[in-house]
Amino acid sequence: MNKGLIIAAVLALAPTFAAAESFKDAFEMNRAMYGKNHTFTWQGKQYTTMHEEEAEAAVKATKANAEALLAKAKAKNAEVAKLGYEWKLTRGILTNAQTAIDKGEYRKALNLAAQAKYHARMGIQQYHYAQANWYLAVPQ
Repeated sequence: MNKGLIIAAVLALAPTFAAAESFKDAFEMNRAMYGKNHTFTWQGKQYTTMHEEEAEAAVKATKANAEALLAKAKAKNAEVAKLGYEWKLTRGILTNAQTAIDKGEYRKALNLAAQAKYHARMGIQQYHYAQANWYLAVPQ
């Protein structure tokens, strides 16, 4: 009986272990299954499925908070632009965030600034991936 339970437990848990080999895999799997702000366990520690930009935007919608997040987004976008991996639509999002601040729509501005910062961060990740894997683009 105990052997059967152990085998059943191993078979039931094996796909979970195989599917979540890295933190990134575990995060993305839980994010896809449960959406943002879900708590999951990876290697014995608790994490949430919130991107850092979402956490930064989840503050009180004030002019100061919106301007601060917009400044961070602009700085991150300048960083990725220096690398040559700025995404085409990010500047427009930054402009829209500034417009929202000017109109007093601070929640909208926070969300747009968070989106722009996320795009810039993904551009930086794209740059590092391209630097490490450039040879994959070379015809054989």
